[in-house]
Formats: sequence, structure tokens, C-alpha cells
Amino acid sequence: MTGSSMRWLRSALMPITLGLAMTSGAQARRPDPSAAPRPSETAINVRIVSAPDIVLAGTLHLPAGRQGQGAGEGPFPLVVLIQGHGPNGRGGYDAIIRDLTARGIATLEYDKRGIGQSTGIFQEDIGALTADATAAVAAMRRRTDIDNRRIALLGHSQGGVVAPAVAATDPTIAAVVTLAGSVGDGLPYLGRALRNQMIAAGRAPAMAGPAADAATALIRARIDGKDAQTVARLRAAAVTRFEAAGFSPPQAETALAMIDTDEARGIDRLHAASDLKALHMPVLAVFGGKDRMVVASDEAPAARQALARNAGGRVVVLEGLNHWFQEGAVTGGEEEVATIGPNAGSPRLVALVGDWLAEVLAQRPAPGGRLTERQP
Repeated sequence: MTGSSMRWLRSALMPITLGLAMTSGAQARRPDPSAAPRPSETAINVRIVSAPDIVLAGTLHLPAGRQGQGAGEGPFPLVVLIQGHGPNGRGGYDAIIRDLTARGIATLEYDKRGIGQSTGIFQEDIGALTADATAAVAAMRRRTDIDNRRIALLGHSQGGVVAPAVAATDPTIAAVVTLAGSVGDGLPYLGRALRNQMIAAGRAPAMAGPAADAATALIRARIDGKDAQTVARLRAAAVTRFEAAGFSPPQAETALAMIDTDEARGIDRLHAASDLKALHMPVLAVFGGKDRMVVASDEAPAARQALARNAGGRVVVLEGLNHWFQEGAVTGGEEEVATIGPNAGSPRLVALVGDWLAEVLAQRPAPGGRLTERQP
């Protein structure tokens, strides 16, 4: 296996064990969050207490008043922006923020715990990240300049898993947008995602499938607390399957060491598909046609199935866009990410999200989460 194939393993297996796709080592260009406010907004620094020792540092972007002076007349609808996998702070949604504030919609972005000006220890734990996003929503609801009946969530990649998790326990969320959010539950999703990543790296489907199945069988045995002899037998079988898929013996051992982790054993806690299915508020799920991490041909049908009973559910695949929703992608791989534009900067994506949210947030939720026309 080549060095590039090993890189896909490093960039793919960790996010899969977390139940989402990550940005790995590649990062789309991220604007400086300390830059001057845009003419269409007033930026306010906020602090959000998520736990006694966790204070999230954020920026609340309020639509500007006339001639761009001061904040406009609120209370405003709000979109809480949730970052993807990795040590990400503010600055990843610049084009979307600009578009939404120009439409009269406020946005909140915040540094992940332990990142930037946020306190605590950085950790990629879905439960902790969900708690932080929930705390952000609660803090915004207490503000008089925010319409607490019109708060939406938007998450990219890992954030596209966190957003439905928050909304699944809070039916008063007005809307949810997921960008390249994985759709699956537990070990079946792990196996599917692992198989897809192996195929994307050039492994033959006939070999990638058995290798993924063997890896998930090993993890299942770990979860079920099987005896050491059973685990050893399943591990040896997985090594054999990985070798058949083109790994050398040392590479197969390394691959399994990366898969056979505590994070992977927590995969049963992943409920991305179930959370999406549980939502009754409007949901927009967007995927990139060139995404090699969250593969649209698998994830979009899964999202449609999860949202089948949601009258406000919509699934869109934007052809030609990669995992970071950048225009100009050729391969969709991480090698070109830093050169083709900002994160979530595609004008097609920005217009789609902005139009959809403007329409949805022009309405107010009635009891039970049903939307009614906004009253003057």
C-alpha cells in the first residue's frame, strides 16, 4: 500500500469511529475571526457556560441597522453554527454568515471547548459536543435580541451529526441544516463507511467488503466482552482480510490498531440516523457530489429514508462539490483543499442554505413543532 493510501486510513478511520467524517489534516481556508465586522452585521463577543469548568467563547453576528449603523431591530431569528471534526474555532462559515446577516438572520459561531478562547480540554466526544451546542442554544434563548422561537442549527461534517442530536431532544428548534453529515447508527454504519473509504482509496469492492466486515466483527466482540481467545481469532481473521485487500502484514496490523480503539467500541452510541428520523421540524441535508469522506451515493439515500415522514425534510446533492463544499474540486481529495477556496464557500451552497433558512425562519413554530405563517 502506498503512503497516500495510508493517509486515507489516518484521515478516514478516526472520523468513522466517531460516526462522522472529519476534515483530517486538510483544512479549507478559514477567515480570521478577529477581522472587522462586515457592513451587514454587528459582531458581539459572547461567553457561554456549558459546564462549571467549560466556558465557550463565541461571536454573535447581528444584522446591522440602516446604513449599517448598529444592530437592526430585533429580536432576530438565529442560526447556531456547529463546527466539524478537529480543533476548530470560529471562522469556518464566513460566506454563510455574510449571506444570513444580509437577510436579517443572526448567527452564532463559537470556539470548541479547549480551542481558541474557550476553556476546558479539547475532546472529540459527541456527547460533550452535543452538550456544548445545547448550552449555546439555551444561552441565546435568554437574549432579548434573539427570537427564541426561531432558532435553527447548522452543522458541517461532525457538526452535521451534533445538530440532529441536539434537535432530537429539543422539539422547539425551528430548523436543522446538515452539511455532509453522516447518516447511520452503530456498527452497521461503521462497516459501510469503512468499506467506502477503502474503495475510495483504490481497494477492490470484492476485497474491501470482507475486510470491513472482519473489522466490525472484531469490534463487536470487544463490545460484547468476548474472551481473549475469541478476540484473538477474530483479529487474526481481520488481518488476513486486510492483507487480501492489498495491505502488507505490518500495514494490516497498523490499520487494525487504528480501528480497534475505545472510540470504535463506543460506536453503539452513534444514533445519527435515528436522531434524524426523530426530527419533526424542517430539515435540509446537503451533500457534495465529489465528497470522498461522506459519500453522497450512500448518505443521501439514507437521509431521504430517515426523513421520509418529515414533510419539511429535503435532501440535496450539489454535484462537483467536495466535503468542504468548495467550487473547483477535481478529485475531491484533501490534496487540493487548501488551494480552491474557503470552507463552505460555494455560492451554490450559500444560496441554497440562505434561501431555505429565510423561508423557514419567516415562520414561527406553534406548539408541537408545527410551523405557522409568521404574524406581523
